[in-house]
Amino acid sequence: MTTTDRLSPELRKIKKEIDCYYQSNRLVKLPFATAAWNLLAFAENEALKESSHPATSQDISAMMDTLVNELNYPMRWLYRACQKDGDILCSFNESYWRASRDLVKLGQKYGAFNAAYKYARRGRIALDLQQSTIIPSEDFSVDIEYEAYNRLIKPHESQVSSSSVALGIEHQLNPLIENSLTIQDDRFSYKLNPKLVATARNVLLKSVLDDIFLLPSEWQLGRYTLDDFRQVFESISALAAIHAIARRKAAEQGCWGYADSILMPTRDELRRRVARYSGVSDSKVRHIIDDLTFGNQDLSYPDPALQPLIELNSRVYAVMPYLWIGSSPERNLTVLLNKLQPERKIYARLSAEKEKLMRAHFTSCLRSKGLRHTCGNIPPDLPDVDLAIINDSEKTCLLLELKWFIYPAEANEVVARSKDLAKGITQLRKLKQAFNDNYAPLLEILEIDTSYRLEGVVVSKNWTGYAKVQSPDIPIIQADHLIAKLKTTESLNSTIEWLNARKYLPKQGVHFKMIESTSTIGNWRLNGYGIRSLISDAFFPL
Repeated sequence: MTTTDRLSPELRKIKKEIDCYYQSNRLVKLPFATAAWNLLAFAENEALKESSHPATSQDISAMMDTLVNELNYPMRWLYRACQKDGDILCSFNESYWRASRDLVKLGQKYGAFNAAYKYARRGRIALDLQQSTIIPSEDFSVDIEYEAYNRLIKPHESQVSSSSVALGIEHQLNPLIENSLTIQDDRFSYKLNPKLVATARNVLLKSVLDDIFLLPSEWQLGRYTLDDFRQVFESISALAAIHAIARRKAAEQGCWGYADSILMPTRDELRRRVARYSGVSDSKVRHIIDDLTFGNQDLSYPDPALQPLIELNSRVYAVMPYLWIGSSPERNLTVLLNKLQPERKIYARLSAEKEKLMRAHFTSCLRSKGLRHTCGNIPPDLPDVDLAIINDSEKTCLLLELKWFIYPAEANEVVARSKDLAKGITQLRKLKQAFNDNYAPLLEILEIDTSYRLEGVVVSKNWTGYAKVQSPDIPIIQADHLIAKLKTTESLNSTIEWLNARKYLPKQGVHFKMIESTSTIGNWRLNGYGIRSLISDAFFPL
């Protein structure tokens, strides 16, 4: 579907100027290996400093999101602009450090500009130019609690718990690391061994990855299964966590270890170690490593979140510890697969099973509540009933439209997922109208009559949309949040009232606050905003 570009010629000209602004940074004049190492070392150093302070789950989530987002555009710029290959100079260089800092800051600002322009091109907002300031037409303060809901409830999701790995497992790894840790001046080193890696993997397995990987492990994703991917990702993440903890231990002894901040295995060394530690065949390891290598598979817009393995030159990889241990691997793999052929078709076929998985999760979690569950197709023109939860004693029925898509990370994805949610609202309205019309096939599937109360809710596995997609008659809520609410109450009617009153949403000034911001690139300014949490743990009201 084509979209009308509503930007004025002047705004398009400004965008071209903003797009090229990174070219004045000193790093883009360096060979890729030199530039990329300096950028990654700077980002890793900043992450280490942030992680050294006591942090809540909200702080950790925000820190890791910021880290990954701020690397996106700078890595892409270097990949495009720098001469390939080059030498790796592992040492602190103040000039390169400043250039890295400036490029990271530019990436953060550019993200705001780029998102505003994408929304404007798709007609979601309008942009007004007043002298040198670009002003979005949208009043973001209106119903901002919907956006805040996605932001605050995110730490409840298991996918972000990996960001605490390097902060929480030292007590099990410390003895194994300290025995081989060597410090000389401002450099540190240690010896890897199977016991150390196995310990790290076991901790990751028990505390994090069982909750992160929610899709069936036996899914065949073309050249490897989801379980193959998990074993490889888990092994590299264990190496990353060990390296991060070793550096933290060295820092405690006065060695900041900037030159050793990035783990840099050779191509053969990484493949050999991963095959040994993961138990995955060498051929599959090669395929997975190739898919995870930044810029491989000819992606138009490479992203270090999707491909966190950076090939500095033809001999050496860079593994940035905090980029790996703060990752959302299953989410990122599904995004990557949707960019590859023929994996995209394979994943599309497999993802049709997600609705069944969500339905099974609901029925399993609510088995003891005495609620009746049903689903089914309604001929000829009505949408399917994804899941109906029925309390016959209350004569109440709640229709659930189930959505499990990829969590959107940028403007185009937000627009696409918003359409998915809007479609769910439309489908529920059709079912409610059929109920009001006493449509027999629907009543037969539900095994109810029109004396029942029937309401609908769109239930998303992760993202519930911003204000524009919301509807006063059909709420949208995160799946585990609704399950938790249903488990804590005997009344389906009271849950419906809770949903309709939007009592699951956070309150501005209590749970979060909106912060107005201005991003400046060159001569141009953009008015924007941010959301800052006022709570320490996950937002999960019942």
